[in-house]
Amino acid sequence: MTEKIVKLSRQYQAHDTVFDTVTVREPRFEDLLALGEPFELQRAGTQDVVIENTAAVAAYVRRCIVAPGTEKLGELSIADARKVRGAVLDFFTPGGQSAG
Repeated sequence: MTEKIVKLSRQYQAHDTVFDTVTVREPRFEDLLALGEPFELQRAGTQDVVIENTAAVAAYVRRCIVAPGTEKLGELSIADARKVRGAVLDFFTPGGQSAG
């Protein structure tokens, strides 16, 4: 199983745990079956537009956090939260580069 370590911009403390990284795992087949795709392509005129399924994205983030645990991430800054979200979404994008 593939995991990524996301380096945060600073150190956080939550529930007696100090951390400055978040480990996320690659989503599995069972996750995909339960949650569906995090993105959908829709046609807008002559262009395809990527629509994010925010509920599925949130569920993937919650499922794929290995450490320190999702219950400890509530204090993340928006920039660090986007890094974690992006790391999970990278598993769904060619070359591993999400827009998050």
